[in-house]
Amino acid sequence: MFQENHALTTQLSTYHDIRAIGIIRAFVAQTGQFFGANETEVHQLKLASEEAAGFIINALIPDKKENFNIVCESIDQGLRFYFENKGIPIDEENMPVYDSTNPTDSLDALPFFLIENVTDAVKFKNKGNDGWVLVFEKRFKKFQSLQVMNEIDPEVLDRCAKEKLPITMATAEDAYDLIKLTYFTYRYSYVKQIFYYRKELENAVTDGNIIAFIGKNTKNEVVINSAFFRSPHCDAIAESGMLMSQPEYRRNRALLRLTRLQLEYIKEGDSGIRVLYSKLVTAHTKSQRLLAAYHFLPTSLKLSIHDQADFVGLDTQEVGRESLLYALLAPNGFEPTTLYVPQKHQKITEQLLESIDVIDISTETDAVHAANTSGTVDTEEEDRIATINIEKLGKDWFKWLRDHLNACDNNGIITIHLHIPADQPLPKDLESKLHSQKLFYSGIVIKTMQRWELVYTLLQGQHFDFDSVALYEETAMTLHEYMKQEYLTLKES
Repeated sequence: MFQENHALTTQLSTYHDIRAIGIIRAFVAQTGQFFGANETEVHQLKLASEEAAGFIINALIPDKKENFNIVCESIDQGLRFYFENKGIPIDEENMPVYDSTNPTDSLDALPFFLIENVTDAVKFKNKGNDGWVLVFEKRFKKFQSLQVMNEIDPEVLDRCAKEKLPITMATAEDAYDLIKLTYFTYRYSYVKQIFYYRKELENAVTDGNIIAFIGKNTKNEVVINSAFFRSPHCDAIAESGMLMSQPEYRRNRALLRLTRLQLEYIKEGDSGIRVLYSKLVTAHTKSQRLLAAYHFLPTSLKLSIHDQADFVGLDTQEVGRESLLYALLAPNGFEPTTLYVPQKHQKITEQLLESIDVIDISTETDAVHAANTSGTVDTEEEDRIATINIEKLGKDWFKWLRDHLNACDNNGIITIHLHIPADQPLPKDLESKLHSQKLFYSGIVIKTMQRWELVYTLLQGQHFDFDSVALYEETAMTLHEYMKQEYLTLKES
């Protein structure tokens, strides 16, 4: 019986050429030996791999640019091999059957007969437009599983939790230590790419675009960090976050002291930063709890942004694609301004910004006067997400938007966030037209001290589970429920 497994894999990508069978046979045999296969079991693996590869290669007219791929994963007491098959689709209902009493007339079935006799399970799996996969399993008498990385010694955790960590502001010389800390915290899954590039990080720290507060241990290693990242749109606004810690130091109270020193630094005003925003992961609520203690205001929820980051040594809820909670804090005050929102979303927007007394919410509408719409589209192809930024609404705004939505769809984008300026009265039919494109309200964000933007979301080609989003603060939960109902209404319409 086959069951889906999410174990670590080893893979081979080689040529669609009968001469490559030796490479394939060696890969399968060596993998089996690594996991404890004895001489007989290795021989059986060789035979199974030869027959599987030979069948697929002989049946396929290969694309010159396409490789023959094999994936192996460990299962209970054995291995499972996946042989990719991009040949003619398999007719499962009319598979040939080998007859040992009449072998001449049933030779086409011999490869499957041999594979079945030397493995514990074999089947074909339909992968749609990715072709087919021939899968077989082999269990070993003395299976040797991968060695699991040892957990951190409790004595080490206790010692690191009590160690005094002096807090300082990072300089360009600390860039490589910050890169190592990023690795120890996230491996290579951290979304801010600059934290993997030394020169770029050095320049950002030197120029004051990144203001990092760090803690060093007795070995002079950077073991904790939290930083400000200035907005590219306004020097007075900065992203607050990038909280990192080596796993051994996650219980050290210096993390709290570090974040308090950051806030005090902003209040002093020397940096010129007036407003902080943070994008908080929703796979867990640890960072949300910290920012709630400092009275950050949740104002938007960005759904289905990218695959979930890997937090080393930290258990997180499996959410598939990560969503981010956008929250604001203004230690030195917001600028007085009026925000224009569709009447339908006036109440939820007022709830989000209730504690900001210098912002007025208006539902005033007006015709669009400019002829042409201007804006940009930022795409992350690997994450299959795009952000459409409308800088100025023109009379052609709906056609402009539809054209970009269609282009994103054609490029395989599954998540789209739309930003619309909220500093001018909006078209009366804006909400109904966005509704027709399955876009739903997702809050509001700040771009400059005088300019805010409405956020709308389009989810397509994916099943998104709203219940997988972990939230801590009550207003964030209210926004989440509001967005969920908007989304469900659109799905039913």
